[in-house]
Amino acid sequence: MKQMSIAAAFCSAFVLAGGTPLMNLETYDVSRIVPVDFTAPLWVTPKPVKTDGIKVEKVKTENGFALDVRITDDTLLNPGILLPPPKGELYWDLSRYQHLCADIENMDDDQQVIVSIRVTNPLVGRRQIANNSGFGLNPKEKRTLKLYYPQADEFAKCRIDGLRATPPGIPGLKNIDGRRVDAIIFWGHNLAVYSRKHSAHYRISNIRLEKPYTGPGAPVDDPARFYPFIDRYGQYVHQDWPDKIHSDADFAKRLDEEKRSLKPRIAEWNKWGGWLKGPQLKATGFFRTEKYQGKWFLVDPDGRLFFSHGINAITPNALGRERDPKWYETGKVGRKKYNFNFIHDNLKRKYGSDYQKVYWDFVGKRLQSWGINTIGNWSCMEVQQKHHTPYTMELRLAGAKKWIPKMEGFRKFYDVFDPDFERVLRDSTKAPAAAAAKNDPWCIGFFICNEIKWGDRTAIARSAFSAPSDTASKKEFVGMLETKYITVAALNRKWGTDYKNWNEVLNLTALPDPEKSFEDMLAFNMHFLDRFYFLCRKTVKEFSPNHLYLGSRLHLIRHPEAYAAAARYADVVSRNIYSWSMDGFRVAGLPKDKPIMITEFHVAVLDRGIFNADMRPSGVTQDDRAHAYLRIMQGILLHPQAVGAHYFCWNNQPLTGRLDGENFAIGVIDCCDTPFRELTAMMRKISENMMQYRLDGKYECGWDQ
Repeated sequence: MKQMSIAAAFCSAFVLAGGTPLMNLETYDVSRIVPVDFTAPLWVTPKPVKTDGIKVEKVKTENGFALDVRITDDTLLNPGILLPPPKGELYWDLSRYQHLCADIENMDDDQQVIVSIRVTNPLVGRRQIANNSGFGLNPKEKRTLKLYYPQADEFAKCRIDGLRATPPGIPGLKNIDGRRVDAIIFWGHNLAVYSRKHSAHYRISNIRLEKPYTGPGAPVDDPARFYPFIDRYGQYVHQDWPDKIHSDADFAKRLDEEKRSLKPRIAEWNKWGGWLKGPQLKATGFFRTEKYQGKWFLVDPDGRLFFSHGINAITPNALGRERDPKWYETGKVGRKKYNFNFIHDNLKRKYGSDYQKVYWDFVGKRLQSWGINTIGNWSCMEVQQKHHTPYTMELRLAGAKKWIPKMEGFRKFYDVFDPDFERVLRDSTKAPAAAAAKNDPWCIGFFICNEIKWGDRTAIARSAFSAPSDTASKKEFVGMLETKYITVAALNRKWGTDYKNWNEVLNLTALPDPEKSFEDMLAFNMHFLDRFYFLCRKTVKEFSPNHLYLGSRLHLIRHPEAYAAAARYADVVSRNIYSWSMDGFRVAGLPKDKPIMITEFHVAVLDRGIFNADMRPSGVTQDDRAHAYLRIMQGILLHPQAVGAHYFCWNNQPLTGRLDGENFAIGVIDCCDTPFRELTAMMRKISENMMQYRLDGKYECGWDQ
């Protein structure tokens, strides 16, 4: 018989009690804790950081002992602490339970703090099996952080390839071998970006295991019984949950229940979702921005303060990638590389074959009931033009003929100095949805592009310099150099090169020394960014002068030049942020007196038959998820520059993953059109008081009750 590990033996004695302390903090040797920083992507082993910026002490409290964590080094990307396995053991053995929990207390008195927990298996190659969960805590708040870690045996007979996360029990990137946990990590996000004071202080106590593990809930060792694992409605077969659809008749029941639960528009809102209780400002007939009492706001067409609380991608389309027909109860797969669109079929079952005639009106009633006053990006034109809710939209760029090449960290992109790019911009305004929005007061404004991969601070310039001589950006770059240096000899002295003439510079594609050429590369990078945002603004204002230009939905870009260029030309700088708190959000290059809109964020849990909770897992129940949403919204509402926050997204992603593989449990509704009631109730609760809360500027509210 295999000898049980110390941790497993300790845990086993408490199985019947429903949980057990994982470690005795009173006797735990704090010197074994390793400060870590996620300097690499989260699937790579975090590297220990030798720094005085992370301090860990064991302190005695009223309720026992706690780990006191102080982080002051804001250069750390994702700082935290690593708890190695018990002395003498290679691994933590968490296999007898499903949940790892810890009580976290924010010791700060005037800012939220982000804390998450992560468990990992040993690194294999460049990939690591890991799972995590996190939340934001208000000042002086103490709450239990919970992690559900689905488990899988590497020898399970069933295999599912191509998914970012697999069903519990089946090996995948998210399903832990509970017997071989090599690290438990508590960590946060970059203090330079997500805190007010460039510091964090929190305490960890009562680290424990909860909910005994009784198996994966599916016959993962018997393929004959495991397949199909997706039912005819697109749901996971081997799990049950509240509101799961079991028959066609259930759709009518759910619809009737929801109709009876719908609430009217918030009493303090006008038809736009503006604040009737607030001041009467100048009415222009369209949305605009204004600073009021030291905080930026949108102002609705009637002159009322407006905070954009929205949901992205309100659409019945959630196509995934085609997979093995044996996965599906229906045996259906779709055309080419797409699988069957379960949502369309489910809407027909729920609303009738002509569901389009009634569905979009019902969506409007939902949005009013939930306290949502904005239809976010990538939503259907049909819902935008119902004119029950203001909307934002993207001008889609397509048909470009002129590009600059790919560079490391930078995708192939439009050559913004070529006249062809201006043609592409003009063509984007001719799309039916754009044409319908041109003079529409319900349209808040336009984005152009989404999450552009700008690369590092000189990636665009390196791409342009390495391009062929007939590329407009290459010509522009060489022209800038010629204007600055006059002679090639002067350029050679600066760059340490031996170019013979300017024509040679134009025709060469080999890159110069990165350090010696950095100043000029950075200057062209800035020039390129300036040109892009200038032309985007010019396009929007010439096409529809009454509407706001909302930027490009920046994401995962930290160099200041991109934010500075966006801020020069956009009426509102849009940013997609996946974090458990936006309290104190700031980034280099973004002016402190410029309105910003958080155009994507989400939270997720794995209690409703979905396998993946990324990007921001937030506990184990829908109540945990709703509370995490609350803390994020509080941080955004307290930010003086924020004028809106849009949740991503409307539908859960397909079990098999969308085209890029994402199969996240992030929807406001599931694939059967059933809302997650805890989340929508929290949305409503927030919206009922969000304007006064924003003006008051205090964390205290009644939203937690």
